[in-house]
Amino acid sequence: MKKLVIVLAVIAMAFAMSSCKKNGGATPTDATKSYYEMLKKEDFKGAVKSTYKYNKEMTADEKKKAEETVDALAEKISTAMSFTGGIKDFTVGEEAIDGEMATVKVKVTYGKGEEKEEEQQLKKIGDKWFIYDGDEVVNPNDAFGDINLDDESEEVADEKIADEE
Repeated sequence: MKKLVIVLAVIAMAFAMSSCKKNGGATPTDATKSYYEMLKKEDFKGAVKSTYKYNKEMTADEKKKAEETVDALAEKISTAMSFTGGIKDFTVGEEAIDGEMATVKVKVTYGKGEEKEEEQQLKKIGDKWFIYDGDEVVNPNDAFGDINLDDESEEVADEKIADEE
């Protein structure tokens, strides 16, 4: 009986550890699928934490700054997604790798019906690939500014976030 309990505990711990590790992917395509799946499920914090900026090697101060910006970045993504109706579906296409950088084509169908083809940039850290949008963790209002809102929508989104703070 003791052996069974120990075996079950080890299996449960292994499962918990593997399911918590959302960051990165073995291939650029895997990392892209994971990222868009998080966006589709509205796991915006998970999406932020799957980026190169969040996973690159950092000093203690840089890591603290990254942790402090996760909520604000997730809120910015959430606000941007509200303008599109969120992600209804996506299809990952062709992958191109050039050293430690990669590009993956993605066709996204948004909740409000718009379809868009995107190229997702990725960067490799060790043996895993991460969504790449630059090296530095910066002001949350600038960090995910490439979500493709029109100027008026981006201003509204920034005002909404500022009002909530």
